[in-house]
Amino acid sequence: MKKTISAFLAAALITLLLAGSMFLVGQDAQAASVAAQAAVDAGDQSATIQALQSQLAQYQALEQQYQQQLTQAAGRINNDTQQIAQANQQLAQYQSLLTQLQENGLITMNSDGTIGIVTQQTGFPGWSQGGHH
Repeated sequence: MKKTISAFLAAALITLLLAGSMFLVGQDAQAASVAAQAAVDAGDQSATIQALQSQLAQYQALEQQYQQQLTQAAGRINNDTQQIAQANQQLAQYQSLLTQLQENGLITMNSDGTIGIVTQQTGFPGWSQGGHH
């Protein structure tokens, strides 16, 4: 019986040693796997960060381009506004001239917008017919 107990204890001890070494090998493999996954994750994060930084730079360049386009458009609007103001001024001058010509009897303005030149007068009002003095 002593031999069986000794054999059993020896077998149990060997089994415990084998199980312990298998456990340690498994832990080492798991630690290596976790470390490798962490390195991959860190690499993925670095690549993701670089991609996001690249996109951010692209968006900032687009924003700058749009700001320049807005500035140019504002300049064109100012220029167009000045041209419209000049055109309105000229239009007012033409309307004033036409009104004066009509008041002096040199033209007639019809309801359909046509303008007729009065040909029955031989001179301008206030001028003498016999020539200039």
